[in-house]
Amino acid sequence: MGDYPTDGIKLSFIKDLARGDLLDHLKLCDGTKAIFWDPKLKGPFNLIIDWAVLKQHGVKKMFELQEYIPDEVIENKWQSVIMLIRPNLPMIDMIHKAIRSVSVAQRDKIDFHIIFVSRKSTMCTQRLEKYNIIGEFKNILELELDLIPFDHDLLTLEHPLGFKEMCTELDDSCLYQVSRSLMSLQSYFGFFPNIIGIGPSAAKVNKMIQRMRKEGSAHEKPLTPRIENLVLIDRRVDLITPLSTQLTYEGLIDELFGIKNNAATFPGKSFLSEEEQAQQESEIKPKQILLNSNDTIYNVARDVNFNALGPFLGKKAKQISAAYNEKNDAKSLQQLKQFVSKLPHMQAERKSLEIQTAIAGLVKNKIDNRDFRHTLGIEQVLREGIEVDRVNEDIEEMIYKQEPLKKVLRLLCIQCIAADGLKPKVLEFYKREIIQSYGYHHLITFDRLEKCGLMYMQEKTPKKSYPILRSTLNLTVSNVNEREPSDIAYVHSGYAPLTVRLVNWMTQRSGLKYLADMVKHLPGPAFNDHQKLSTTQDRLEHSDNHTLVYFLGGCTYAEVSALRFLAQHHPNNATFTIATTKLINGNSLLDTLIEPCGKENIPDFLT
Repeated sequence: MGDYPTDGIKLSFIKDLARGDLLDHLKLCDGTKAIFWDPKLKGPFNLIIDWAVLKQHGVKKMFELQEYIPDEVIENKWQSVIMLIRPNLPMIDMIHKAIRSVSVAQRDKIDFHIIFVSRKSTMCTQRLEKYNIIGEFKNILELELDLIPFDHDLLTLEHPLGFKEMCTELDDSCLYQVSRSLMSLQSYFGFFPNIIGIGPSAAKVNKMIQRMRKEGSAHEKPLTPRIENLVLIDRRVDLITPLSTQLTYEGLIDELFGIKNNAATFPGKSFLSEEEQAQQESEIKPKQILLNSNDTIYNVARDVNFNALGPFLGKKAKQISAAYNEKNDAKSLQQLKQFVSKLPHMQAERKSLEIQTAIAGLVKNKIDNRDFRHTLGIEQVLREGIEVDRVNEDIEEMIYKQEPLKKVLRLLCIQCIAADGLKPKVLEFYKREIIQSYGYHHLITFDRLEKCGLMYMQEKTPKKSYPILRSTLNLTVSNVNEREPSDIAYVHSGYAPLTVRLVNWMTQRSGLKYLADMVKHLPGPAFNDHQKLSTTQDRLEHSDNHTLVYFLGGCTYAEVSALRFLAQHHPNNATFTIATTKLINGNSLLDTLIEPCGKENIPDFLT
């Protein structure tokens, strides 16, 4: 698999704009500064601005926002305290407690500021007024940052609760943020000539951006459309994909170790030799590794099926070794100079190879586990639609053994979707057994799963939607060549993400008519709208066949890999930029829906 083409749409400027806006806001805050971060924002902002740059602009220290102002701030007489938060009420409640923890006399010596990302909300302002602290703030600012570039072709809103809000709370605030982000992109790249989408959330976003465009039509700029198609996909259209175990290298790292803000944390000793480990006097700390396309080896390896990773890394090792051996063949001064000029790149590649080999070893140790392989086998059987109309004995045994609930629910939800709903007796059996084994509070969990279309009762006359889609769109593929794939099904070793199959058809004119037959088997509506361009824009030719695919409710790394693969094999030579409300996997998706028994069970990113 070759490198993914990056020509056409450049995303790095989004980081530059956000960095510049943040620094402009910091200039409004006098003197020495302390920043208090919303915990969910610190990671994304690490991708945008370096600590060294913040120090140059007077920032002395950064803290995670908590219910008090540390004595260090008071003792050092730092002039400005900056609260950088998302606009949500729990953050305002915490700010209230933090400010009240400081005496009135000390407060008079501090300038408090709030920076809302990406906009302040009326509810937050009202809560500040209710607490009678709005007058404490010298500045209440907005930092417009919707989509955060995670890579050259990948953008994310980093909105972890988007799927839950859309499905269980009927809260469209995430969709409003999506619409704002799309309007921002259109202000840079021109209006999208074609907007194609499927699912209720996709239809809502389409209406929102049309209304926003109408409201701002007087300020439209006649830009050349750089993005030919916008494809909006509601996560509810395809729920089996995020529930299925990802089998690309990057997907497995996310499944097993968790990727947060382009980085994953691994046992530190795995990156040290036995001799180096023996020399360590203290406990070896976990090691955080940055994972993105700046690493030339990872840039290709991440999209490879894990079964093909060993041969890939072996081939790369031989190439690096051969490059080092060129020194022995250098007979002239010119040849030696050429070798020396290549040396920094060769050293970086060798270091990268060592790191990726170590990570691959950690992944292999986990997936060679018999239990892991057994779970994969169950997933495959369920996706094939085999015996999904009855209680699955393997799942039943997992419940009796009280194996991790997320593992059980991932399989149960796959079975439910593959069966177009579970028969009443089957559903009641599973509910009863899970509640008895894991607790009565999971009645709330089942209610949420039902609202999301993950766990529900089969109708008296089943629609058989999934079997039709599986057959018509060739979702399950046998004998997949994982080393030299010819189909996107390689990302799950035999299962093709339905979303990416749809994108393939949506970006082909002949496919749109064919796709219309599929809509009745999917959560609708589906649409194919054409935006009217201004007279000036109509005379401009579209520069390339580029498509922005926006997942509403989250997208997996396996889907990202499948879209990159599709770009290399698309009949119309299409290129893709991927945007999502959040990068997810089956566990993180269910984390937002499972009712915790106590505060200690709440996922870290939700606290």
